[in-house]
Amino acid sequence: MFGLVRYVKHRNREKKEINLRPFIFAFTTYGLCVSTLAVLLLVIFSNASTVAQKNLDYVIVLGTDLVDNKISKSLKRRLDKAIEYARENPNTVFVLSGGRSDYDRSTEATVMYHYMIKAGVPEKNLLLEFYSDSTQEKVGFSLRTIKQDHEQKMLANRVRHNSAIDGRKWPGDDIIIGVERPLSIGIITSEFNLFRAGEIAKRYGFPDACPMATKTDELMLVHLATREAVALFKDRLIGNI
Repeated sequence: MFGLVRYVKHRNREKKEINLRPFIFAFTTYGLCVSTLAVLLLVIFSNASTVAQKNLDYVIVLGTDLVDNKISKSLKRRLDKAIEYARENPNTVFVLSGGRSDYDRSTEATVMYHYMIKAGVPEKNLLLEFYSDSTQEKVGFSLRTIKQDHEQKMLANRVRHNSAIDGRKWPGDDIIIGVERPLSIGIITSEFNLFRAGEIAKRYGFPDACPMATKTDELMLVHLATREAVALFKDRLIGNI
């Protein structure tokens, strides 16, 4: 009889120990996930600067999903910020970045281009990058576009300079001497996306890209910020940043 009682107590003790382990594991895992997410969100929003440097050489405007082949509210905020900057800094060149999704007829860059042209931004101040899909591609391809455009301008300046030395002058041109200096580049995107875009720019050799944030829809902020935190963790894990 006593042996049976001890056996039942022993079995109950084992059950309690076994049953607690999954709860402890789940609670610990949940705590780690929440803590990691909180740290990532803190990093993301602590770097969401809205102060723009004046007279940047280039500004990258990151595209985002279209709605029925038209600009979304989020994309409109980015473009409006670019247009405002263009009016105050007329020599800045804008790189409009974004490819075409499976659901749209046009690329993000093309739709962005027409919006800025309609707002009065000169065509000569607009470059299109319409092959990218992800944030990494948009930043990387845009920086490559900037390098190519800058190299072409520097080459043209050298040709004009040499022609002037030889006594030949291009119609309407004064002597132009290209000066090699670091390019000043800005990135316009939503505040939740800005930190990762800046880190990607560093990865491609542009550590001083000027962050230019736009506001995020408050109703979507939690969802978008959480998704961005996961994307940031993934990019860090696989070496994109």
